[in-house]
Amino acid sequence: MVRSPRARLGFLALAATTPLLSLVAAVAGRLAPDGSRDEVVLLAPTALIPVAVLAVLAPMLAGGGNELFPDDHLTAYPVSSRTVYTASLMLTPLNLAWVTQVVGLVGLAAFIAERGRLLVLPVLTVLAYVVLVTVAGQAAGWWLTGIRQHRAGRVVTWALASALGLGGVLVVTTGVLLGLSALAYVLGARACDWALRQPGDATLQSQTGAVRRGRRRSSPRAQILATDRSSVWRSPSLRRGLLVLGILPGLVAAAAGLDWTSLALLPALVAAGAGLLFGVNVFCLDGSGSVWLASNPGDPARAFWCKAQVVAEGSLVAMGITLAAGSLRADRAPTAAEAVAILSCAATALLLVLATCMDLSVTRPHRADLRGPRNTPAPPGAMAAYSVRLAVSATLTGMLFSALSGLSDWLWAAALALPLGLLSLRRLLSSARKWSDPAVRSRVVATVASG
Repeated sequence: MVRSPRARLGFLALAATTPLLSLVAAVAGRLAPDGSRDEVVLLAPTALIPVAVLAVLAPMLAGGGNELFPDDHLTAYPVSSRTVYTASLMLTPLNLAWVTQVVGLVGLAAFIAERGRLLVLPVLTVLAYVVLVTVAGQAAGWWLTGIRQHRAGRVVTWALASALGLGGVLVVTTGVLLGLSALAYVLGARACDWALRQPGDATLQSQTGAVRRGRRRSSPRAQILATDRSSVWRSPSLRRGLLVLGILPGLVAAAAGLDWTSLALLPALVAAGAGLLFGVNVFCLDGSGSVWLASNPGDPARAFWCKAQVVAEGSLVAMGITLAAGSLRADRAPTAAEAVAILSCAATALLLVLATCMDLSVTRPHRADLRGPRNTPAPPGAMAAYSVRLAVSATLTGMLFSALSGLSDWLWAAALALPLGLLSLRRLLSSARKWSDPAVRSRVVATVASG
C-alpha cells in the first residue's frame, strides 16, 4: 500500500536500524562502568512497566488493533481474519516509541547482567517480555473491538476503564513468557475473527440519531471554527484520541515524578501526537461537504487559518494538561532556565508541528471518513511515515531544550527558540500561499471529498 519507492526504502532502513540500535545498546550497556549497577537493578522492574502500558493499553485505548486493510478494499479482496490480526501485529514496530523502549530495555538488560555470564540470555528474556506484552496488547485490543460493537459493551468497557488502568504487570521466567506469548497470539487471532463478524450498531446510531441545530455564531470565522471543532468532537476516533492524549501522558508523568529537565522533553512529544490525530490531513474534517463549503463565497484563507487554529488548540490543551500533571510531584520550583526551556520547547514544538501538519494537509491530502472507532486521517503506510517524521523532529527538539534547561542562563533556550520558531512560521506561511492557489485548493477539496 506504500506506493512511493523512497517511502519503501525508508521503511526498510527503519526495520534494519532497530536490530542495529539494539546491538549498539547491548554493547554500550556491557561496557558501561559498574558504579551504579546495584541501584539500576532495583529500578529495573520500574523500567518494564511503561513498556507494558504502551503495548497493552495503546491498542485498547485506540479502539482495537491497527487497521491495515480498509473496509471497502476487503469487499473486492477478502482476506482471512488471521491475516488481518497478523498484519495489525506486524505494524507495531513502526511505532517509534515502541522501538525506543525495546532498545532501552536491551541496553538495561546488558548493563545489569552479571559479568561472566552469556549476554544473550538476559537479552532474550527482555525480548520475550516485549513479544508477550505486544501480542497480548493486540489481542486485548481486538477483544475490546468486538465487545464495543454494541451499546451494552461500550457501557461496560467505560465502567471498567479505571480498573483496567490500575492493573499491574507480572514479570515471570522466560519460558512462561514465550508460552504466554503463543497463547496470546492464538487468543488474539480468535478475537479478531470474532470482532470482524460482529454486526455492530455504532455507525447506525451515529447516522440515525437526532441532531440539534447549532446556534449561529457572530462572524463567519467563528462559525467555521465552531464547525471544525464539532467535526473533531463528533468523530469517535478523534474524540477518544484527544481524551487519551490529554490524560494518559499527564498521569504517567505524575506517577513517574519527573524532574523539570525531563519535563522539558514532553511538550514536543505530546504536540507530535496531537498532530497525528487529524492535523496531518486536517481538511478531511470537511469530508464530502468540502465541495459545498468550497463553493460558498468567502475568503479561502479563512478556512486555512481556522483549520490551523483547531490543530493548535488540540496541541495546546494536550501539552497544558501534561505539564500541569507532571509538575504536581516536583520537589521544588523550576529555575529560570528550566521554566524558559519548557515554555520555549512548547512554543517551538507547536509551530513545528503546525507547520508540518498544514504542509502535509495541502500537499498530500487523503480521503478519510473518520466515522469508525479505528479510522485514521490517512492510510496506514502514510500514517507510519508521518509518525516517524513528527516523532524524530519532536524528539530532537525536546532533547535540545532539555539539555539547555540544565544551564545557568535562560537566554540560551530563548535564543534557540527564536530561529526555530521563525523557520516554522515561514513554512506555515508558505503552505498558506499554496492554499491560495485555486488549482491546489481544488485538488485538495476533490481528494478529501471523493478520493
